[in-house]
Amino acid sequence: MDIIREDFFHFLWQNLHFTQSGLRTTCGQSVRILHPGFRNDGDGADYRFSRIRLDGMLFCGDVELHKTTSEWYRHGHQRDSRYERVVLHVVVCDDLYRRNAIASDGHRIPTLELRSSLPASLSRLWRAWHRPVALPCSGLVSELPEDRLRTILGRWDRSYFRYRLNRMMALFPAETPLSAAWMQMLVRGVFQGLGYHKNQEPMLRMAGVFLEAHSNGSGSGLVPGREQRLQPEPAPTPPQPAPTPQPDRVRSLAESLLRESGLETSRAVILKRTDWDLSSSRPANRPAVRLPQATELALRLTRHPISDWLSTPADQLWNEACKLTVYPAPGRNRSDILFHNVVIPALYLLGCWLHAGRLKRHALRLWQQQHIPLPGNVCKILDNGGFPSGNHRNRLALLHHYKYFCRERKCHKCEIMKYFVQA
Repeated sequence: MDIIREDFFHFLWQNLHFTQSGLRTTCGQSVRILHPGFRNDGDGADYRFSRIRLDGMLFCGDVELHKTTSEWYRHGHQRDSRYERVVLHVVVCDDLYRRNAIASDGHRIPTLELRSSLPASLSRLWRAWHRPVALPCSGLVSELPEDRLRTILGRWDRSYFRYRLNRMMALFPAETPLSAAWMQMLVRGVFQGLGYHKNQEPMLRMAGVFLEAHSNGSGSGLVPGREQRLQPEPAPTPPQPAPTPQPDRVRSLAESLLRESGLETSRAVILKRTDWDLSSSRPANRPAVRLPQATELALRLTRHPISDWLSTPADQLWNEACKLTVYPAPGRNRSDILFHNVVIPALYLLGCWLHAGRLKRHALRLWQQQHIPLPGNVCKILDNGGFPSGNHRNRLALLHHYKYFCRERKCHKCEIMKYFVQA
């Protein structure tokens, strides 16, 4: 029974995803669940204010969930007065052979074993947890109707887009005028994106250093005039090349950031070397490489005032900005990920704040045109699990779902799992 996750068991109970007809306690009492109760995150039983009928008699009280009956005694509930209000002990497997739980005041608490009442498909899903590489839904996902799969993938994509919008909103300095605040948010997003998962926080600290240095060196370069950001939606125009940052300016600013990052000196400045996670990093992904890239990319982006982003297709501005002089430059795949995870959400937010419908539609169209192949190891896992091929293999939403739901075994939050539970 080790393969049954407790959080998934709670999901089944809260939503009553099991057969109620013929339910009986281990001592033969008929059971009808009128209300599973409300989850208790504090001390005491798992669910409060449950309503249960036992042999036709209504009981209102608490419910405690365990994988096995013996956990009641291993957890010491028989000595805890907080469990005296429990009216039903719900388990997956009765390993004490019809021995009821006993409360601290001596009264017996009926036990309900749910193993025989759970959907048959769940046993296949539980067995899959023994396989650390394969998807828990291996062999089942291919049985999904095609239209239902498309609906689920569409929801994942919209959910991921909202996730990216919220990530960008968290970088927005609300106390700053809109035009400057939006550009600062964009710069912070670029630095954060080049920090990957392990070094996002240190890179954000260095983005603050960059913004301060850039503001001091270029006057109000990050604060376009009010007339630029309040213009009505203009018609698209060919992009006007922005002035290319001088190589000396790029080099000096990058060297300054590297010194203050603590990566190239033992003296603590803004950060210490120990603030960075340098473990298991390929040479091209190390912060000392990514920091100069972020510096020049941010310099190139800030050369374009808000009016350019309102009148010129964002992908053209981004392609121009990605022509970096630093070596090595970010690869095509990393540039595409930055564009979709940072630039497009920032553009959509700008359209919301300026009530520019055309800008929002442009951002959504770019998001729908996304084509970023998943890593080979993830594709192999999806193939082994029977996940169908298609354009969704080129969507970041699927990679996000795999990382934070499939790999973390949060199947109780996955719509594919819910479909088979409810089928």
